[in-house]
Amino acid sequence: MSNTYFRVRGESDRVFSKGYKVEVVYAIISKGVPLFRTEGVGDISTVNMVVDKENYELPVILPEKIQAKLRRTMLEVLRREYSSFDTDTKKQIMELASKAKYKRVSLDKLEWNCFIAPPMQWTKVTDIGMCGYCPSCTTLGNITDDSVMDDIKTAYGIKSRVAHDIAFSCVEYRQAVMEMTHNKVAEGVSYTGQSLYSEIHVAPGVVFIGKSTLYDVTQNEFAIIVDSLSRITRMGGRETKDGSVEVKILGVKFSDRETVSSYDLVREVLKASHGRMTDPEEVIGKVREYLKNKGFQEVAINGGVIKIGGNEIKVNYKEAWLDSLDYAGKIREFIERAENKKKSTEESGQSGEGKRRGRKKKEGEDQSSEGE
Repeated sequence: MSNTYFRVRGESDRVFSKGYKVEVVYAIISKGVPLFRTEGVGDISTVNMVVDKENYELPVILPEKIQAKLRRTMLEVLRREYSSFDTDTKKQIMELASKAKYKRVSLDKLEWNCFIAPPMQWTKVTDIGMCGYCPSCTTLGNITDDSVMDDIKTAYGIKSRVAHDIAFSCVEYRQAVMEMTHNKVAEGVSYTGQSLYSEIHVAPGVVFIGKSTLYDVTQNEFAIIVDSLSRITRMGGRETKDGSVEVKILGVKFSDRETVSSYDLVREVLKASHGRMTDPEEVIGKVREYLKNKGFQEVAINGGVIKIGGNEIKVNYKEAWLDSLDYAGKIREFIERAENKKKSTEESGQSGEGKRRGRKKKEGEDQSSEGE
């Protein structure tokens, strides 16, 4: 591991990418009977893949589903950690957010919350619960408009610094899924009624291989992203009943380019298994072997410590907050420059015109002197 590929708090150009990348490969193991669907009952996302002239239909988990779950998991931990901060730390966080002109600050009660909410039909706001300045907003993206930040004229899309590949199943569709019949139970009550319906679930033991790439993150931001990813234990539709999963971080690599994809990794597994259901540890072992040959380092997460090769990184949410607020402050500086650009250009043009008039006046005076 090298600090060369981490950004540093206080850099004047933090909002501009330097192409520093951390590739994080993980396995999502089905433990219950999750529903990785897009829309409607009985629907499940699949893709076709050809490996050694064999065609496989594979269930997949789409990137937007992974991003949404990562954000919600990170927010859960951020809320818990923020509540444990002492008064001075909370005051520091709120003062820095206020200095950067963010609106959702609480300088008196020192309260903070950030959440994902659907847009209200009668407003133009897209995500009415996001604060814009917390580690979730600055690493996973947000829309910064006049509902988030004071006195800005337009909306700015703060791009996510975490990009996700599709997570591909290592088992062919016919073996990876199972149809189950359910009673339709009303929420909040204990009776089932007579209504029955069927849905397609992912079978227990199916392994999905995914990869996320972290762009231009600090060491603290890297730690909380990986920590949050490893904490995901439920995913998909009706996750409270059917979505039990386990996420294992299989390897990380620090570089200035992306070197593998989840597509590459699953192809290697399919070459050996031909899409058949196998022991999850066998699949994970195959992927780890491939990653080792590609220069990835193994990862172990124990409590608040992430071990990478022979190095350790402590998961420090306070420091991640300060890194995030530094980034948010740089966003504010960029927005001020962007919105004052036209005014500055006009002032510069007026100044230039004044100088030209001054030169012409002086030239006229010089010519008059020569005539005398």
